Amino acid sequence: MKKSLLFIPICIGLAIFFYPTTSNTKEDGSPGEKTNSPMDGQNCTSCHSGTINSGIGTATITTNIPASGYSIGSTYTITLTGIKTNCTKFGFELTAENAMLGKAGTFFITNSIETKFATGTNNTAVTHKTAGNSGNTTKNWSMDWTASTNTSGSTIFYAALLFANNNGNNNGDNVFTTSLAVNEEIVNAINDLSVKDDFTFNSATKTIKTKKTVDVYDINGKLVLTTNRNSTNISYLKTGVYILTSAEKTQKIILN
Repeated sequence: MKKSLLFIPICIGLAIFFYPTTSNTKEDGSPGEKTNSPMDGQNCTSCHSGTINSGIGTATITTNIPASGYSIGSTYTITLTGIKTNCTKFGFELTAENAMLGKAGTFFITNSIETKFATGTNNTAVTHKTAGNSGNTTKNWSMDWTASTNTSGSTIFYAALLFANNNGNNNGDNVFTTSLAVNEEIVNAINDLSVKDDFTFNSATKTIKTKKTVDVYDINGKLVLTTNRNSTNISYLKTGVYILTSAEKTQKIILN
């Protein structure tokens, strides 16, 4: 009798140990830093078995950023779409990065029922919630993104998208990654990017040295300074992005 009583809890313990603990996808979002971006360095395969971008399926990032580029301070809508025939459960994480300045811009949640900020990422990455992981062949999520001074030059959006197979564990799922590169708008159609040394700018001392006339524009295209002095310190200008232009040279700088 005692042996029988001892056998029961052992069986229960083994059943709990071997029972699948995760079903298909992280139900309430990515644990964070799983976008396959250079900074994150990981994707959904760190939790789900399989090889990225294998099998049938597509992942696409689209935006309403115009072809001319984004303007710093402006807000745009970013949409991630996944398509896989007969798939009914999905997951994702999306972020934005600038090659020189790290995580780029600020995300805003526009559908709090289906999306949220990824764990530990504050407002630099977005993922799904439990109510946002169901679909039928196609699933998309949208969020807003504001370009800030750390997006100067260009920004790349990175995303990892999980197509789960509902088999009760993390085996056999498909993970697809995608990216989209967008550029900052050129202010006032200034597009002469020649490398002639009409002037030089020292970022450490915030000094322009020139023997020709140099115009300084802010990010909105407003002329804030014209100088032809041999040395001009511009450290008094507000923090932000500026365009320096002369007759034969244009240079974008950041004051911080």
